[in-house]
Amino acid sequence: MNADRNWFFTVLALIATGLLLLLGTVWLSMERTNLAYGIEKLEKQITEERQLIAKLEVERDNLFSPYQLERLAKRHGLGPAAPGQIRRMDEPAQPEANKGVTELP
Repeated sequence: MNADRNWFFTVLALIATGLLLLLGTVWLSMERTNLAYGIEKLEKQITEERQLIAKLEVERDNLFSPYQLERLAKRHGLGPAAPGQIRRMDEPAQPEANKGVTELP
C-alpha cells in the first residue's frame, strides 16, 4: 500500500509539473506575440517619422533655396546693401557706472 501511495504522488507531481510547463509555454508564447506586435508598431512609427523628416528636409531646402529667398526679398522690397549701409560693430565699451560691477551667473 505504501508503494501505491508513493507511485500516486509521483504521478501527481509529474502531472502538476507538466501542467506548469504547459502554462509557462503558453504564457511565453503570448508574451512573444505581444512583443512582436509592439516591435512592429514601433518600426511603423520609425518609418513614419523618417518619412516626415524627409518631407521636412525637402520643405526646408525649398524655403532656403536662392530663388525662393530672392523672390521673398523682392516682395518685401529688399535688395543688395548699398555702400555705407553695412556697419561693423566692435565690442561695446562699458559705461563708467558699470566698470566695477560684475554680472551674476
